[in-house]
Amino acid sequence: MSQEDPRLGEKRARAKSGPQAAGSGSAASSPAGGLKVIPLGGLGEIGKNTMVLRYGNDMILVDAGLAFPSEDMLGVDLVLPDYHFLVENHDKVKGLVITHGHEDHIGGIPFILRHLTIPVIYGPALALGLLEGKLREVGLEDRTVMRKVRPRQEVKIGCFTVKFIRCTHSIADSYSVIIRTPVGTVVHTGDFKFDFTPVDGELYDIASLTAAAEEGVLLLMSDSTNVEREGYTLSERSVWRRLDEIFANAQKRIIVTTFASNVHRVRQILNAALKYDRKVTILGRSMLNLAGIARELGYMTYPDGLILPPEEIKQLPLDKVVILTTGSQGEPLSALTRIANDEHKQIQIVPGDTVIISATPIPGNERSIANTINALCVRGADVVYGRDAGVHVSGHACREEQKLMINLCRPKFFMPVHGEYRMLVRHAELAVECGVSPDNVFVMENGDVLEVFKDRAQKLSPINAGVVLVDSSREWEIDDQIVEQRRHLAEDGMVTVAITLDREKKPVAGPDTTMKGLILPRGMSPEEFLIRLKDQVLSILEDYQKGRGGQEKDLRSFLQDALVVYFVEKMKSRPLVQIVLQEVSVPVERGKFSRSRERS
Repeated sequence: MSQEDPRLGEKRARAKSGPQAAGSGSAASSPAGGLKVIPLGGLGEIGKNTMVLRYGNDMILVDAGLAFPSEDMLGVDLVLPDYHFLVENHDKVKGLVITHGHEDHIGGIPFILRHLTIPVIYGPALALGLLEGKLREVGLEDRTVMRKVRPRQEVKIGCFTVKFIRCTHSIADSYSVIIRTPVGTVVHTGDFKFDFTPVDGELYDIASLTAAAEEGVLLLMSDSTNVEREGYTLSERSVWRRLDEIFANAQKRIIVTTFASNVHRVRQILNAALKYDRKVTILGRSMLNLAGIARELGYMTYPDGLILPPEEIKQLPLDKVVILTTGSQGEPLSALTRIANDEHKQIQIVPGDTVIISATPIPGNERSIANTINALCVRGADVVYGRDAGVHVSGHACREEQKLMINLCRPKFFMPVHGEYRMLVRHAELAVECGVSPDNVFVMENGDVLEVFKDRAQKLSPINAGVVLVDSSREWEIDDQIVEQRRHLAEDGMVTVAITLDREKKPVAGPDTTMKGLILPRGMSPEEFLIRLKDQVLSILEDYQKGRGGQEKDLRSFLQDALVVYFVEKMKSRPLVQIVLQEVSVPVERGKFSRSRERS
């Protein structure tokens, strides 16, 4: 099996200063050779799925998503792939193919369009409807042309011919794609499962997969998310029985949270409300937007008067109310979290309310969700949650379905996608079990380049594949060093040292020291600590003046590094150390400062 370093878990993306600069003479930028397959995101992680296919001077993207930050990414709202490779090769980008409308597959598109124009975007009607709203909000609707596709429709993009085939997933209007390239046929599954009793009646187009296999599939890229789960994923229709039971027995209000994009689940909740003569209010802009777009496009139907605004729903008896809300992942500002913490302006928990959490945690969100559930229980709610509760099923294939996909396509080469590194490794092992040659299975990472020919494939030198961090409330792009500083502040606090120096770098005032958020040694008062810290700073200054420790650093760096060592050795902590130096010259005749300049 062609894989390197079988590490488990998520691997950090390469830094932007990595050894191989994107587009600067790398193999990925050379027009010669075979088909280049270049993941910019989605491998070794859950989220920001972005795949590049290149042959010669023609380049297409399959999806362009985002990810949500981990808890230690303080102040970060979104995580995106680094798009420098696309910007440097903007003239070769012929189009973008969307498999479905989830944020981890379309959320990055507005950010790409800030930097380059994509000539055409092809995708399902629902995904394009959601994307259109995003682009309109930021004024980028004129940076591309969007074209809706139908099942089994083929489109020509440069030297590639892309066929969209219906698949089953947790969002309506999902596709897998069969891509015919000059070297052979590539199948990208997108997110999928084999649901043989789908809510909308749209079955997976297995016939098109088998037809492609008869012609010969050169490369299969397949969803790895649930590779660690045996058996089959339950049908979306199985959720209905449990929802119906809960609605029948609930004595007061029913509050339901799910992924805003799960049209099938939202439709089932609305149907249950109709059946039990309850009115619905929707909290959360993303949920409201999706309900409106899905109804407009015909993916769900409901009568006028079923959905009411929150102020009207409050006038109804408790047993006639359903509240559909965002917050299934315990997001701090979501409606459900604010309700749980008694911070919502319009909705407060009443003892006996039934709260249904119809979603599974995205890795990293488990603690936030548990905190929300705890707060709901404290306020007297009956909370229905967890894998065994029957109120949620995954949209991703388990092992037996992944085997079925491999055996249907019978690929020459196999590349697992969409999953943390351990998942990719397990999926690669599964492909070998299904008969793919170990030498033809490639476990890749973001930035790796796989070159595929008709009869062979090989890894080339990687490109840069870092991340871009977004704070949507301020300047949208955040330097990762700022996030690291925030982490230091949160974990170990900050120390500031201010010194006034003469021209010979001797102190004439200070050092003045302040501290924020430090945990002091047991029995030591803040006043005593600041006295010791001042003595330590003076000692470090003396060392610098006498040339101890070398003069290769400037004074600011010397002080900062020495204080970091001091805190690590004496206090077992690593606070953020800020040095402020002010240089002055002192006229002899007046003894006052004639000028000053500050460096920090």
